[in-house]
Amino acid sequence: MTDIPPIFEETMRVPSYFVDEDARMTVSSLFGLLTEISNLHASCLNVGWHQLRERGYFWVITRMRMEIRRLPEWTEIVTLRTWVRESQAATSPRDYELLDTDGNTLVAASSVWAILDIATGRPQRMSVFDADFPMQKRCATEHSPQKISAINTQETNPTPLWVQASDIDMNRHVNNAHYIQWAFDSVDRDFRMTHRITNVTVNFMSQAKLGDSYTIRSEADSDNTFRTAIVSANEPKEFCRLQTEWQTI
Repeated sequence: MTDIPPIFEETMRVPSYFVDEDARMTVSSLFGLLTEISNLHASCLNVGWHQLRERGYFWVITRMRMEIRRLPEWTEIVTLRTWVRESQAATSPRDYELLDTDGNTLVAASSVWAILDIATGRPQRMSVFDADFPMQKRCATEHSPQKISAINTQETNPTPLWVQASDIDMNRHVNNAHYIQWAFDSVDRDFRMTHRITNVTVNFMSQAKLGDSYTIRSEADSDNTFRTAIVSANEPKEFCRLQTEWQTI
């Protein structure tokens, strides 16, 4: 473990399949990038996806907050950093920074992870896994990812949508980045063209699977702050909640 850097980083050029019609990285692609570097670092610490799978466990992310100064553009070279902060009994906080070539922070993010037993779905004590993790005390974000309050309004889209095969990840659940994409797809295009996203908080609450149906609900807390819930269309269960903050362009 002594050879593992306490802050793990990767440099990349933003590919075309990460960007939207404005040639800027989408929030769902950003989230996918953050989770990917999490696994790369965890693998170096001997607790990556394959290593945990062999022991009968898997990682789940429960919360994330992304504070966005600027989303990088297509072909832009960026450096992504991640580190682990001191774990709680059954959760492991992990932070991130996305930097441009001048060292400016484009995105700061903070997340909370847990390790579950594949057979029982029960969380495991982190002390069993991370005794030798190189811990950092610094938190990347100004605010930690908090619990998002429930939404009481009816569905934004009352017609049920169905989980497709392309939504499923290696754990045979909906890829977490897809929930974020579904939520952003529900935002009015005119609003998106006149506003930029500044903060995103996500709570993952349960796991949707192939064949599940869902609807999307949204509620405005102010002109530029919204809560969105992705809920099961057939049972009283929520898959995901998001809170988004926007700034007028």
